[in-house]
Amino acid sequence: MILGIDIGGTHTDAVCVKDNQIVATAKVITGENLVDSIVGAIQGLNVDYGVLKRVVLSTTLSTNAIIEKKYAATGMIVSAGPGVDPRSFFLSDDFHLIEGAMDHRGREYIPVRKDQILEVAKILKTNHVQGVGVISKFSVRNPSHEKTMYSLIADKFTYVSMGHRMSGSLNFPRRLHTTYFNTAVMPIQERFVRSVKDALKELGITTSILFLKADGGTYSSSAADRLPVETILSGPAASMMGGVALKKNSDTTLILDVGGTTTDIGILIDGVPILEPQGVCVGGLKTLVRGLKMLSVGAGGDSQVYISEGRLRVGPHRHGPPVCMGGPQPTPMDALCVLGEFETGDLNKAEQSLAPLARQMNKEIPELARAIVAELVETIKGACDGFIHEVNSYPVYTIHEMLHPDPVKPEQVMVIGGPAKTLKPYVEDMFQMKCLVPDHFQVANALGAALARTTAQITLLADTQLKKLICPELDVDMEISTWYTINDLISFGKQALTDNARYLGLSDDIETDVIEQQSFNMIKDFNTTGKNLRVKIQSRPGIISGWSES
Repeated sequence: MILGIDIGGTHTDAVCVKDNQIVATAKVITGENLVDSIVGAIQGLNVDYGVLKRVVLSTTLSTNAIIEKKYAATGMIVSAGPGVDPRSFFLSDDFHLIEGAMDHRGREYIPVRKDQILEVAKILKTNHVQGVGVISKFSVRNPSHEKTMYSLIADKFTYVSMGHRMSGSLNFPRRLHTTYFNTAVMPIQERFVRSVKDALKELGITTSILFLKADGGTYSSSAADRLPVETILSGPAASMMGGVALKKNSDTTLILDVGGTTTDIGILIDGVPILEPQGVCVGGLKTLVRGLKMLSVGAGGDSQVYISEGRLRVGPHRHGPPVCMGGPQPTPMDALCVLGEFETGDLNKAEQSLAPLARQMNKEIPELARAIVAELVETIKGACDGFIHEVNSYPVYTIHEMLHPDPVKPEQVMVIGGPAKTLKPYVEDMFQMKCLVPDHFQVANALGAALARTTAQITLLADTQLKKLICPELDVDMEISTWYTINDLISFGKQALTDNARYLGLSDDIETDVIEQQSFNMIKDFNTTGKNLRVKIQSRPGIISGWSES
């Protein structure tokens, strides 16, 4: 049996899957203590924990910590050399630039100075910094400078991240941000994982825990401790994987996950999500974190309803639950309650909350309620139009990293989340296309987390002139012969992905795909002096085999 849990800003959802069918679901309010919310959702399932074989969590913990800047002081030691001044991308006074440089092929031409590194470490200790990220330009071509920095400071700080371990892709500013955020959320993630394990153990759940990543895949708790930055935006990713699990056809589908605080917007092409080709943004900064292409808009069931400049507005702020459930401000859920489409709420309280707005707008309360729901859906529709335009402004890659050549035009809408069923007619009217509300729409995120495959990606670079092979994600740096070929590199990469499955947080039954291979001759004085080879290999993303959509 599989347990999937999605810890959202408003609700924590849980779902149990057995024999490829959903056998139990639960939904609780997310409280201040996330672990208590997890335990409450699990207990609401009323199942035998002893038969659980797989537990997957999706959480906004790291995302919220970064956006709200609620993390401990974090330092960075950076070497770059000539070119763009990395200080333009520094985020605090705890970022320090030192000497040292590699060229684009990984050849050292300015060594790092140990005395500088130790001096910076001393300053950071004085500033009570717990964690430090170390990064050098072109470290994915030669990580020796980062390894030197690491060896000198590893025993002085509790948490240390090396830039080349974040991703095998080039982009120095993105790597800087990724390494910083990874280091910053390490202590938060470590405490959370430990607390979750302790809480589940008390319930009698001893199976290993997986965490959902931004790319819609999962990895083990040990990998999540090492690379917690990959869990950012896993909540929206859970929405998309839930859509994948619940889809009925391969039509191009716009996914709307309407939560209490936000609506997450994404799209499925031929039944699979699309990717941010370079990496996702978080807190307004670009990273190298592989993730799904999505948009979150501040319009949900619990969004504040108010009047501004004579016009009705919904969101982006949320001040608690709807008034009909004891909250302080009128919301779209109060409007739905007035319309008889949210029977759980207190109708009298809902009407009282809308009465002042109705007087201001010179409308009857039911008329205002319909206008509120229409405004919510119109806000979402406007965000969707902008999202589709942005998607069509750049090359579109699916989760399998296959290029989709045609403009993206949705053929249908799938709505999931708590208010999905009541919003269906409003969405169909506003979007002018077929609207699907699948079974289990209320816990689609938890289902997406439960069924997502474990994923990882590695990048391999070989330079036959330098007789060198690098795999940044696995910290491989080895000699090769001058006769090394692209096929040799692919064979090595597939075996390395399998051999290091546990380290990467993968399950044992992985399937691999070569998603990129390039071979360039290097020429000097009109003669070929060697080859530059590049291969990118991933474990196949998607939903675990055997899941039934019926």
